[in-house]
Amino acid sequence: MAGRITPASLATAAKLNRIWVKKATDLGLISPASLDGEDVIAVQVLAVVDQLVWPGNKRSRSQSRTLEVSLPLVVNTARNAISDASTTRDTVLWVMQDKVPVVTNTLGERAQYVIDVLGRRCAYAIPLGEWIAALPDGYQVPATRRLATPGPPAADSTDAPYGDSLPDESAAA
Repeated sequence: MAGRITPASLATAAKLNRIWVKKATDLGLISPASLDGEDVIAVQVLAVVDQLVWPGNKRSRSQSRTLEVSLPLVVNTARNAISDASTTRDTVLWVMQDKVPVVTNTLGERAQYVIDVLGRRCAYAIPLGEWIAALPDGYQVPATRRLATPGPPAADSTDAPYGDSLPDESAAA
C-alpha cells in the first residue's frame, strides 16, 4: 500500500460522509491507528444498520440514537465474512430485528434462508460480496481479488448493483 489510510480517505472509499467514520471510531468498531479495507466494509455496514427502523418502531431522524445492542454483533459478523474463504460475490449478510445476523454465501443458500427462516418476516440483506469485490485500489482485503473476477454464479446474481445498495451520504447529516 502506498500510504497510510486516513479517516477522510476511508470515508471516501466507503462513499460516505466522514461522520460515519467518526461514529464507528467512537463506538470502538474501528481504530484510526490501523485502518484497512475491512474497515471500509465495517463503516458501510454501520451506516446501513444504524439507520434501520423496523416496522412497528418509530424514530425521528433528529432523535438522538443510542447504540443498539446488536450493532457490534452485525459489524463483527460482517468482518468474519470478509476473511471467510467461502465468501463469494453472492455473499449476503442478513439483518433481522430479533435474530442473530446470518451470512449466506450462494444464491442457493440465500433462497433456502428466505424459505426456511424469513418467510414473511422483515429482513435487510447487505450485499457483502459485492461490496468486498468493489473495494478501491489500496483498500483490498485478501478476498477482493478472488471476488473481483466474476465467476458463473456471480454473473447470474439478482442483486442490485453495488452502487445502488450503499447508504446515501446525505443521511449522515
